[in-house]
Amino acid sequence: MDGLDIVQPDHYYFGGMIRSLKVARMGHAMAKKCIPHLSGGFGFIYMLHLVSAMPNAGAHIEFKGYTNIPLECKTSSLRLKDGKIKVPTGPGIGVDIDPDYIKKHAVVKDV
Repeated sequence: MDGLDIVQPDHYYFGGMIRSLKVARMGHAMAKKCIPHLSGGFGFIYMLHLVSAMPNAGAHIEFKGYTNIPLECKTSSLRLKDGKIKVPTGPGIGVDIDPDYIKKHAVVKDV
């Protein structure tokens, strides 16, 4: 693995958390950092959880800014502070999604 400096799985396109963690562990075995790629939106929240489980997470992780999807998180402010962000610890992915927002912005509708 000397042909690369980092491993960079995308948990949406590569098969989720488990496969991405396998890639991270392979990189760790070769002393390589893992810096996951993300596609935005809620992908950022999933990526936070993924990185928190990696022994070899890189120091610089993608951050595309604040999501425009309204959500509440009682266990994390989801705000960047001193270059760090707290991983949500609530149930599921750790955030509550506004159901009215989902209803208003439905992509698929019954016809």
